[in-house]
Amino acid sequence: MLTAAENEALCRVGPGTPMGKVLRRYWTPAFQAADLPEPDCPPIRVRVLGENFVAFRDSVGRLGFLDELCCHRGASLVLGRVEEGGIRCLYHGWKYAADGTILETPNLETSTFRERVRHGAYPVREVGGLGWVYLGPAGTEPPFPAFSWTEAAPGELAISEMIMDCNWMQVQEGSIDSSHVAILHLDTLATMGAGPRSVGTFDFPGEPWDLDMPTPGAGRAPAAVWPSNDNAPRIEVENTPFGFHYAAIRDVTGEPGKRFVRVTAFAMPYTAFIGGVSTGAVIVVPRDDYTCSSIGVFRVPGGAGGRAASRRALGVDPAVWGPEPENRRIRLPAQDRAAMAAGQSFAGFRGGNRIQDAAVQLSEGLLYDRSKEHLVPADLAIIRMRRLFADSVRLVAAGGAPLGLGEGCDFARIGAASQIIAAGEAWQDLVPANQGVREPARRA
Repeated sequence: MLTAAENEALCRVGPGTPMGKVLRRYWTPAFQAADLPEPDCPPIRVRVLGENFVAFRDSVGRLGFLDELCCHRGASLVLGRVEEGGIRCLYHGWKYAADGTILETPNLETSTFRERVRHGAYPVREVGGLGWVYLGPAGTEPPFPAFSWTEAAPGELAISEMIMDCNWMQVQEGSIDSSHVAILHLDTLATMGAGPRSVGTFDFPGEPWDLDMPTPGAGRAPAAVWPSNDNAPRIEVENTPFGFHYAAIRDVTGEPGKRFVRVTAFAMPYTAFIGGVSTGAVIVVPRDDYTCSSIGVFRVPGGAGGRAASRRALGVDPAVWGPEPENRRIRLPAQDRAAMAAGQSFAGFRGGNRIQDAAVQLSEGLLYDRSKEHLVPADLAIIRMRRLFADSVRLVAAGGAPLGLGEGCDFARIGAASQIIAAGEAWQDLVPANQGVREPARRA
């Protein structure tokens, strides 16, 4: 467990905080590019890492990412006019270019001021349907993480964002926690056809309950859906140039000498490539200390992307979402206690894995106090992630760079895996491009 002080250092992300300084040294996916659909369209407010910004698309389609408040008298540029190559503040008409250059100051005739002052502006890239920004010191930008899905053609990506009212670390830890999958997500496995399972002394019949949930694995034999009754996987973790990857290793039911392995990769500081989900990633970005965005980015076949496809592909009932883009805050469906009591449902939440995950992560409160937790060997990946962040805090405080910047790494080849292998086979061979640094398995 962490001390209260260590927990604060891990979770607080605002300007000047230890973790805030670390996160500002990576490229941050801050908004959906589709929210700025055309040149000179209305600007949007973006809250990320405890600060407010304005994002806009100028007359030639270039993105701008600026401090929200006008540097004259502090009016919000989100109210401004996007016109003729810039964004104009409504209060006194000051106009800014995408790079922060002050183009016009109508209430000040002389040009001297605008020639020597520049509004706060930040490097921004439109890649993979997202607007990525760099908020760190000028000249310290790391290599851009060009993941495999970032170069997908229009219509090939499903991007789905949930705004959650809790600290980002609660959601991030869920992304790299393999031992909950065959417990919390029993309803998902049942809908996929995994059959009866048990959690401790509770026997779950495994009949499909959430019939509206998309089921990519439906129709396969139960053993192919989830071939293990082992709820306590053995975790092996290795550092990589981009962060770390780990294997959750389970015995295969009825097949001595076989192992069911799920390899998950975590690219610092936001992105998880989850074993069994090979076409994209889950990204968790802190808006501030008490809210975060959980962004699913997945390739979809046949150019069937878009927002409606995003929700279908990710197994989320549209009834639990607010209208886009005005409100993406998750609205959990009611928990069906009657279905739970009847043994029809394990968790009682319809909508698939992300809704089930959100329910338990939100239940931990706005900012969970990890000084009260009791970790077990199945939490080794979470321990490793916290260690990398803590080490990065120390490195940045000493004037260095954080870990996991990916130097020498081909981000496009970062991979996850879910496969049955022989007991003596190395799981690392499933993901050779991850460049893991092999080390002995350790227990918590």
